[in-house]
Amino acid sequence: MKRQVITFSILAAMLLLAATSCKKEQFDKEQYDNLVDKLFHVDGLDENHDWLLTKDDTITVKTPDSRIYKIQLLTDNPHSALRAEIMAEGVCYGNQATLAYTVPIVSTQIYIVALDENGDHLAYKGVPFGTKEIEVTLNTMDQFGGIVKKPEDQTFTYVYTADFPVPSDASFDYNDMVLRISKKMPNQNNPFTVDLTVTLSAVGTKEPYAAAIQLADVKYDDISSVTIVEGELMDKGYPFMRSVLKSEEPLVRGRNGEAVINLFECSHWTYSKEKTEVGGVLCRYFNVMRATAENQSINGEPITVTYRINFKTREKARMLTFDRIDPFMIHQYNASNYEIHTYPHKFDEVLVHYITLREAFDNHLSWCVTIPKGDFLYPIEGAKLCSFNNVIGETFGPYEGFAGWLRNHNSNQDWYLNVTRPQLVFTLE
Repeated sequence: MKRQVITFSILAAMLLLAATSCKKEQFDKEQYDNLVDKLFHVDGLDENHDWLLTKDDTITVKTPDSRIYKIQLLTDNPHSALRAEIMAEGVCYGNQATLAYTVPIVSTQIYIVALDENGDHLAYKGVPFGTKEIEVTLNTMDQFGGIVKKPEDQTFTYVYTADFPVPSDASFDYNDMVLRISKKMPNQNNPFTVDLTVTLSAVGTKEPYAAAIQLADVKYDDISSVTIVEGELMDKGYPFMRSVLKSEEPLVRGRNGEAVINLFECSHWTYSKEKTEVGGVLCRYFNVMRATAENQSINGEPITVTYRINFKTREKARMLTFDRIDPFMIHQYNASNYEIHTYPHKFDEVLVHYITLREAFDNHLSWCVTIPKGDFLYPIEGAKLCSFNNVIGETFGPYEGFAGWLRNHNSNQDWYLNVTRPQLVFTLE
C-alpha cells in the first residue's frame, strides 16, 4: 500500500511539472485530481465544500442613552458563559456604533454589551445572528449582577499541511504550521488602531518555511505603520540571506500592493535559533511529539508577538474581521516557492508568482483549516485530524466529526469542539 501511495505521489508531481511549464496540452486535470484524491485521507469529499467554519456580518447599534459610551459584540452570554470573546467593539459616535464581526458558523445568537466611559460593563442583550440594526438603552437590556467576568479577545487557530501542491502519504495531518491569532482594539479612543497577537504553536515538518499575514482588502498604502509592541521579530538574528521576506520590517508590500505582516523567514530558526555542526539551521519538530529526541524534536513555550496596526482610516480598521485575516506559509517545492493560504484565498499570489495554470490547483482540497477556537488541540505527529475509508466505512482520528464535515459541509460544523481520541492530540505538559 505504501509503495502504491508513493507511486501516486510521483505521478502527481509529474503532472504538476506539466502544469507549471505553461503547456496546457500536457496537463491532464482529471488524472491529477484522481491521484490527489487517492492521497487525501477522507473518501467522498463534498464537491461543494468551502472549508468555512465561520460566517460574517455587520450590525449597527443605536442608542439615545448617554450613559452608554461603547459597544462590544460578544460570541456568548457574558453573564453565564465560561468563555465569551470580543468579536468587535467601538465607541458610539453620533449615538451609534456600526460593527463588523466574524462568528462560528454554528452560532445563532450574538451578544451586545454596553460599557461606560471607564470601560465598566453596564448591561447586555442577546440578538439573533443577522440582525442588521437595533436600538438599545440600559432599560431595554439585561443588567449585570455581581462581578462581571472580563470577556477575552477573539482568537482563531490556523493549521496547515506543508506539501502543496503535491501531497504524499504523510500529508494532511494539519500540524506542519499551527498559528493562533487574536485581535483587539487596544485604545477605545483611537479607532484607527488594531492589535494582532500571533503565536507560532507548532512546527510539524523538518522542511523550513516562511510565513506572513495578508490583510485582505487592505493595501499597503492604507496603513500608516505596523510596530511590534510585545515580543520581538519572530526570527530575529536569522543568520542567512532572506529570500522570501527580504526585509525585517513588520509591514511589507505584496506583489500587487497588498498589506502584508512579516512573521518570519525561517520557521525552525524562529523557535530554536540553533545551528547544526556544519553551520545550517537545526531543523527539528516543535511541539508535535510528546516524547522528544535530540536533534529530532523539542517541546517548549510557543512564540508570541503582538503587532500594532495603525490604519489611515477608521473604516479600514473597523472592517478588519477574521474573514479578512489570511495567514499563509511560503515553502519550496521543486526549486520554486509556493504559498499556502486559507481556503478563500487559495489562489492568491501575494509575495511570489507560481501559478501558470490555475486549473491545476482548482479543486476542493485545502492545505489550511481555519478554526474559530483559540485553544484548539491539533494532532500529534503521525496522526490525521480524521481519516475515512469508504470501502470499510471506518473513521479514525482525534476528531471523527472532521471526516463527516468534509463529506457534507452542512453537517458536523462543530467538529473541532469534540475530541474523540485525546491520545492523538498534542498537549504541552
